Amino acid sequence: MTVGSVETVPTCAYPGCEMPAEAPAPGAQGPAPHFCPDPEHNSLGAFRKIRAKRQQRKEDKRVATEAKKAAKRAAKEGQAPAVEQQPWPAASAETPATGTTSGTETAPPASEQDTASEQDTASEQDAVVAQDVDGEMAALMAMTTAEGDRAAQSRDALVALIEQLVTELPGYIEELAVITDSAAAEARIETVTRACAQRILAAEGRAALAEEAGDMAVAALDAAQEKFTEETTAIREETARQVADAEFVRAELERYRERVSTLEVRLDAVRDEADELRRERAARPTADQGQPRPAGR
Repeated sequence: MTVGSVETVPTCAYPGCEMPAEAPAPGAQGPAPHFCPDPEHNSLGAFRKIRAKRQQRKEDKRVATEAKKAAKRAAKEGQAPAVEQQPWPAASAETPATGTTSGTETAPPASEQDTASEQDTASEQDAVVAQDVDGEMAALMAMTTAEGDRAAQSRDALVALIEQLVTELPGYIEELAVITDSAAAEARIETVTRACAQRILAAEGRAALAEEAGDMAVAALDAAQEKFTEETTAIREETARQVADAEFVRAELERYRERVSTLEVRLDAVRDEADELRRERAARPTADQGQPRPAGR
């Protein structure tokens, strides 16, 4: 007789979710999905949910611990006066009683007065010793009470620590289960890898844009430098041509000045000749008048 096995459907690993886990895709490799189709139910969401629950438990535990400490402190403050008012049994009570009992006996004779005085002195010494013992016992009792309070505080702290550990242990176990979950780890690794790949692509894109912008800037700078060189060469050639023209004009001007000087000299010579001829003409009629005219004229 064979007993058929009952196949259990895994539920969603998200805290508080009872929906069945998403069925694996046909032909998919790797572990089966651990969460339902809800997009918010994933490894990261489960981790945040568990962390929030743990923080809430810590806060509740802290409030409860403070309330317990306040209650214990109030109880101790209420019991402390009562403990201090409790009388400690004095050991000297029996000694005076014994002296009193001995005092209630028949009066001693006159010859025994010295012995009675010695007994009174011993009784007084016993009373002083009893008082000292009472003081030491009271101090010992106070020390014992203080040590008991410290022991009680240590025990309360230990109990509170154990209770806190018991309260937080399920949360740690849940976190450990999420951390050690291979699917969750793979999902986190894949998410981080995808984010890193996106950042790398974005950085490479920015680097390519920056390199392209740098190339464009270098090309523009080269073009501007070439244009500047051409313009400078043209300006230098134009300046040289203008300087050559100015030198030619200056040379022509000097030649014209020389010609003008030569013409001025010739003009002065012509003027001198004209003046000489004019003077000769002026002197010639006078000479003609002094000479006889030829006949027939």
